[in-house]
Amino acid sequence: MSPSPFDPPEDAEGRVWDAVVIGTGAGGAPAGFNLARLGKSVLFVERGKLLHRDPTVRRGVAFPGTKDPSAAIDHGWWPHPFWFRDHDEATPEPRRLAVGCGAGGSTAQFNGVLERFRPADFTPRRYFADVPDTTLPEAWPISYDELEPYYRRAETLFRVRGEPDPLAPAKSDLLEPPPMEPGESALVDGLRGVGLHPYRNHYALDLAAGCVACPGTLCARACRNDAARICLDPAIERHGARILTNCRAIRLEETGRTVTRLVCDWGGRPIALRARQFVLAAGAFLTPALLQRSASVRHPDGLANSSGLVGRNLMMHAASHVFLRLKADPSTPPAMGYGLSLNDFYIHDGVKMGNFHAHPAPVHEMSVHFAAQSTRWLQLVPWPARIRIAAMAPRLDRAWTPFSAILEDLPYDCNHVAAKSGSDEDVVYTYRYPEELRRRAGAMVDLLRQAAAPRFDSFPLKPIGGLNGGHGCGTCRFGEDPRTSVLDRDNRAHDLDNLYVVDASFFPSSAGINPSLTIIANSLRASDRLAERL
Repeated sequence: MSPSPFDPPEDAEGRVWDAVVIGTGAGGAPAGFNLARLGKSVLFVERGKLLHRDPTVRRGVAFPGTKDPSAAIDHGWWPHPFWFRDHDEATPEPRRLAVGCGAGGSTAQFNGVLERFRPADFTPRRYFADVPDTTLPEAWPISYDELEPYYRRAETLFRVRGEPDPLAPAKSDLLEPPPMEPGESALVDGLRGVGLHPYRNHYALDLAAGCVACPGTLCARACRNDAARICLDPAIERHGARILTNCRAIRLEETGRTVTRLVCDWGGRPIALRARQFVLAAGAFLTPALLQRSASVRHPDGLANSSGLVGRNLMMHAASHVFLRLKADPSTPPAMGYGLSLNDFYIHDGVKMGNFHAHPAPVHEMSVHFAAQSTRWLQLVPWPARIRIAAMAPRLDRAWTPFSAILEDLPYDCNHVAAKSGSDEDVVYTYRYPEELRRRAGAMVDLLRQAAAPRFDSFPLKPIGGLNGGHGCGTCRFGEDPRTSVLDRDNRAHDLDNLYVVDASFFPSSAGINPSLTIIANSLRASDRLAERL
C-alpha cells in the first residue's frame, strides 16, 4: 500500500520547514494552505484527529458531555474544560467552552456562518465614547478597504452562499441560496412589513438534501465547508504540506528575536520542530497560554509579551435569544429552510449593538430531546446544541422562530487568559461581566421586540446576554504601537522576527458579527505578507 500524504512525515524533526503552523482552524488552515500554494514547505501541528478521515471519530453524534478527554476528542471538541474565574472570586471552576479540536478546529462544528464585519467595525472607539474604562482602540491598524479583497477571496474559497445585506451591500460574489420555503417567505414578508431588512444568511454549506447544519456535531456528510475540507486537505493533497496529529504544542524556544524550535508532545513522545517562520493559530484561549508557557530569560513574562498584553483584553460576544411568531396565522410553522439575518440595530443612536439571525433547526427533534432530558443534561452538551434545545423550553410550538443575537463585547484589561499553574495544557480565564454590556443586551432585545410588535408575538429566552465562549477573541491584539499591542499590522509579533498569530487573538475589538470570515480573510492577508519574507 502506497503511503498517504496524510501520514506523518518521517523527517518532521530532521528538516527546517519554511513554516510550522500550530492549529488547523479558521486561522491556521487558510494560512498553511496559502503558503503551501505559494510553494513553501509547511508542517501543520494539530492536537486532535483528522476528523473527516479517522474512523474512530464520531460524526453526526452530539458529544454527551462526559469528563473523558478522549471522548471529547473523538467528537471534535477540546479535551479539557477551561477554568473560569469571576473577577471577584479567587477559586476557578471548570467550564466547557465551544472550542473545537481536530482538523478544521471549531469550523468543523460551526453552522457555517461566514459574514463580513462592517466598515464601522474598523473604527470602534467612536461608538463607545461614554465607556472610559474599556481598552478599545480608536481604530484597527488596517481598514475595511484593505481587508475587502481578502473577504472576497475567502468567500470564493469557502463557497459562501446567501444574499447581500440590504443595509450594507458588499461587492461579494455569493453563491445563490436555495429558494425560500412558504413559511420562511411569510416570515420575511412579515419582517419587511414592519420596516426591517432581512436577508438570507451567509453560509459555507453545500447543502446536501435534508441538510440541517448539524449544530454542535461533526457533519456526517460533506456539506459543511470547514477549514479542513477547504484548506487543510488541498494543502496536503495538492501542495505538499504535511501534518502531525495528536501533537500537543508545549512551548516555543527562541534565541534573541528568532523562534528556533517548537517543543511538542507527539503521542507521548517529545519532539522539537524547526522552521524559518512559526504561525500560531491555537485560538484566543490557548494561543496566549502557549506564549506564557514559553517564558525565558530574555522574555520572563512570556514570549512576545514586552507589552504585558498577552492574554489581556479577552472578549466574548453576548448572546440573547428572542422568539417571534406571526400574529396573522400563529398555527403555521415557519419552516425555516435556510436562515435569515438582520442588521437593523447594528448601530442604534450612535451605539454599537450587533446582529440578529435565525438558523434552520430540526425543531421537532429538539422538542423530543427537551421533554426527555433533564436541565442538568442541557448544561453538559456543547452550547450550539444546548441553545437550540433549551430555547424550546418555554414553547414547544413549531410556530415560533428563535432569533439569536451577537452583541459586541468590549475589551477590558481585567478580562484575561492565563496558563494554569502546574499544567502544561490547562487554561484559566478571568471575566467580569460589564454593566454596560448588560444594558446593551437588554436594549437590543427590546429593540427587536418593539419593531416586530405590529405583526409578531414575541418572548425572550432568559437570561439575556449570556456569554458565547466559542467567539473568544482579543488576547494578542494587533496594532501599530508595541507598547499597546502584541502584534504588528501584519500579525507578526512586535518582539520577534518570525512569529505570527492568525487566530481570533489578534482582534482589537469584537464587532457584532460572527468572527470566522474575518479570521479567514486576515489569515490569507497575513500569510501573503509572510510568504514575501520566505
